[in-house]
Amino acid sequence: MAVIGGLAAMVSKNRDKQTMGSIVGVVFLISFFINVSREAQLILQGACMVAFALAVLGGILTIFTSQEDRRISAIVTGIVALGTSLFILFLYL
Repeated sequence: MAVIGGLAAMVSKNRDKQTMGSIVGVVFLISFFINVSREAQLILQGACMVAFALAVLGGILTIFTSQEDRRISAIVTGIVALGTSLFILFLYL
């Protein structure tokens, strides 16, 4: 759900949908860190790879989009996803 929220924030044209997607993404990202333990290595590895892929997608959309609101959403989502992947990598893995 956090990835879907991030994608909605990056791809959506409507500003309200971008805001709602960002809120949903942040809430589910926080709940992920609360509910997942250190022993779930496979889930953490998958989440790390998905977050890194979302960060790369955010960078690609930042480079190739011409709309300012999409560019800002892609930058923010990419930075948060990259921070999340690094956080999972260094803290859990």
